[in-house]
Amino acid sequence: MKKVLLLLVAVVGLTMIACTSNEGTKPAAADGEKPAAEKVEEKVDINELVAKAKAEGANWSVDEWKAAFKSMLIGVKPMLDFMNDMKEKMEKGSEADKIKMLGELEAKAKEMEPFEKAMDEFNNAAQATENGKKVADDEEWGKQVLKELGYPEDVFK
Repeated sequence: MKKVLLLLVAVVGLTMIACTSNEGTKPAAADGEKPAAEKVEEKVDINELVAKAKAEGANWSVDEWKAAFKSMLIGVKPMLDFMNDMKEKMEKGSEADKIKMLGELEAKAKEMEPFEKAMDEFNNAAQATENGKKVADDEEWGKQVLKELGYPEDVFK
């Protein structure tokens, strides 16, 4: 999970610079079932989550840290959705469109700074605790949560 958060920060930077990776596909839903990404309707105040992790994280169990990591991923989903949308547009657009979109990305970068800062602070709070570190290092659980939340498989590649 630590790699997931670190890679998320890297993706933010790289996407703003290059925007050349292929976008993955979201998991297909069963008949009549909403896609996994649409099932998540929870609003997360990432700053509140970071403050709580700093204040109470030392006393959290592994399950509480897992819930907090999942909430953080839900909270940063709007940022990743924007980046994935921009990647798709960049791949399909003309050179003039790409230049225009880079301007949009530059403008959006300021809006993304709080997301990046919160993710860094949250990861530092997790790494400072035994249970938080266990969850951050659990790559299999991280992949499962990303899939559950509807992120493309290659979101961090």
